[in-house]
Amino acid sequence: MVSKGQLDELYCWIVRGSQRKIVLKYLSDEPITAQELRKKINTNLPEGMKPLSLREMSRHLTSFAEKGLAQCMAPNAPYSKPYRLNKIGLSLKNYLA
Repeated sequence: MVSKGQLDELYCWIVRGSQRKIVLKYLSDEPITAQELRKKINTNLPEGMKPLSLREMSRHLTSFAEKGLAQCMAPNAPYSKPYRLNKIGLSLKNYLA
């Protein structure tokens, strides 16, 4: 399990980026690809926020996996890799709610 201090560090990393906050909001424990998540987010964007590109979405999902917040369900797939939040990511999502 993640400590309160680690959760605080991850919290700070998330809130430093408005796009990361949105990605965390829409990412869940159900597998979803970058393209699917991008479409979901871009149709519900807050006013004044620019739409996310597929490249940005892929980069965010990769960063979430590197930080230990999400896991890639098919890391060897060449395209359309599904990601989902893990327990740490879900804890952080609840912490931000």
